[in-house]
Amino acid sequence: DPAFGPAISVGLGGTMVEVIRDRAIGLPPLNRFLARKLVDGTRAARYLDEFRGKPAASRRAVEDVILRLSDMICELPAIEELDINPLVVDEHGAHAVDARIAVRRVSPAARKYAHMAIHPYPIDFAAEHVLHDGTRLMIRPIRPEDAVLEREFVNGLSERSRYLRFMLALKQITPQMVSRFTQIDYDREMALIGVCDESGEEVQVGVARYATNADKKSCEFALVVADKWHGRGLGHNLMQDLMAVAREHDLDVMEGQVLAKNGRMLKLMNSLGFEVSNDSEDGTIKRVVKSLH
Repeated sequence: DPAFGPAISVGLGGTMVEVIRDRAIGLPPLNRFLARKLVDGTRAARYLDEFRGKPAASRRAVEDVILRLSDMICELPAIEELDINPLVVDEHGAHAVDARIAVRRVSPAARKYAHMAIHPYPIDFAAEHVLHDGTRLMIRPIRPEDAVLEREFVNGLSERSRYLRFMLALKQITPQMVSRFTQIDYDREMALIGVCDESGEEVQVGVARYATNADKKSCEFALVVADKWHGRGLGHNLMQDLMAVAREHDLDVMEGQVLAKNGRMLKLMNSLGFEVSNDSEDGTIKRVVKSLH
């Protein structure tokens, strides 16, 4: 679609496909939950259930096909059209009886995922780190599924840490804030979270994020680390990885605001090469800026 980019259409196939017009449409990238909703939104879904002695067909097999198509569409911008008709499904799986693919020429200089309306999860930016004290943890982009992790992380911060991060007295994070923090556009913003294993459970211990400014060449960042993780090098690792992502997205400048009383943060900014200046007449807020090239 010229406005929305690639779209996946699912429905009853066969020779009557244009007459029946059973169609549900989703925008990739799709996860299994979205693939399942896509199938459930069609009349074809009824034919997958047990019917007059016929065993139920494998819905999971249909979902698998949709997910693999979603992956292909994300990674292969040269695909202009792809049509599988019919896709025969039974209790044993799915079989493509006929398929057609039309391709187009794509510039080698085109940015990755430039053809997508919604950028897929950037798994390439996930990496394991070892802190000063030998602790191993993962730094990775945030996901919508991390809503519980993000809520527990922010609510677990001390009042001082919340104030230094948000520059206001925040008692508890709201559901709207959780959604805004976890459901992001990876092309225009990024949030990297540090996660570790505690008693078999994944726990968030820090987050660094940026949002691209209107000039599309600079970005505004924010950083916060769980209180008991201060002084262990996590903030430095988060910022280094965040700056690397910003460079990958051709951003030239990273900037932010830091309260003058936040000495720990200002010390970190100095160590990372940020220039510090006053951002308010009374000097209570500092502006930190760094060229990324």
